[in-house]
Amino acid sequence: MRKKKGLKITHGVISGATPPDLLPIREHDMSSLVDIAQGHKTGFYLDQRDSRLAARKYAAGRRVLNCFSYTGAFSVSVLKGNCREVISVDTSQQALDVAQQNLVLNQLDSSRARFVMDDVFQLLRRYREEGEQFDMIILDPPKFVENKNQLASACRGYKDINMLALQLLAPEGVLLSFSCSGLMSTDLFQKILADAALDAGREIQFIEQFRQAADHPVAGAYPEGLYLKGFACRAG
Repeated sequence: MRKKKGLKITHGVISGATPPDLLPIREHDMSSLVDIAQGHKTGFYLDQRDSRLAARKYAAGRRVLNCFSYTGAFSVSVLKGNCREVISVDTSQQALDVAQQNLVLNQLDSSRARFVMDDVFQLLRRYREEGEQFDMIILDPPKFVENKNQLASACRGYKDINMLALQLLAPEGVLLSFSCSGLMSTDLFQKILADAALDAGREIQFIEQFRQAADHPVAGAYPEGLYLKGFACRAG
């Protein structure tokens, strides 16, 4: 961000003491370790607080695939929701290592959790070829679109990954799908999910809608500030 604005690249503490390498925080009834210095953005996606709590009500008895899992906050939540198994997928082994520590921190059964370092797009295709099925899939990818010129390609990316996920869902499975791209409207994202279902040959119902937590308000003059949107979809 500093580079984009032509500012000198700098790194360090502005004031006070240097924080620990992994700072423990509490969210609802969950504990998480946050890497403030080396982690993504603030080290933790605070805007997904409400969605993480909502995810567990769909999790009981289900086999869950958590894509773009980062440090496993959604995985912790669905385990607390008594899922049968959760597989956390991310390209960062460092993030997955922290995710495993978060399971221990929350005193959860590690035998019900697996951690896979892989590219989500490639892994979903491989799972499809292998005939894998999941009862619940969480898609919380990074931002696909930085400017309006990238919107068309971002739409294709969102459609592709959601189509793959829907092809892996068991009957009556639940997909939790999110977009954090401010230029992607909620209506457009819902249409992309509907189109992905058509391409996957699945019927879906939109059963819940998500947005960023209340401490991320939207200014009236800047509607793009409603950047995080998501849906819970039940697949027939």
